[in-house]
Amino acid sequence: AAMIKFAKDMPVTQRENVMGGTGRYSSQMLFSPEEVTKTRLFACNTMEPGASIGCHSHTGEGEAYLILSGEAVVEEDGVAYTLRPGDCEYCTDGHSHAIYNRSDAPMSFLAIIIL
Repeated sequence: AAMIKFAKDMPVTQRENVMGGTGRYSSQMLFSPEEVTKTRLFACNTMEPGASIGCHSHTGEGEAYLILSGEAVVEEDGVAYTLRPGDCEYCTDGHSHAIYNRSDAPMSFLAIIIL
């Protein structure tokens, strides 16, 4: 069945120092794992300048990042890439990644962990 959700009904949480990263970011859960099966996370995240999610690996799952606004540095298996709106990264099972906002403006990205 199709599903429509309005932003006002999507919970927003503040997360801090995730995976050894720095600073705080807000995360809006777009769909829960119960609503979209085969996912563990389906969220829109906004990072302030200087915030990051530290390097972490994925086992038995993968994670996709789609940059929505601003500029991100994404490290995949130790190699850094600068991503801008419309660019994306998919960290597959057995690999590692991190994301940083090293710019002077907020950066937003869609994150989906796929089982």
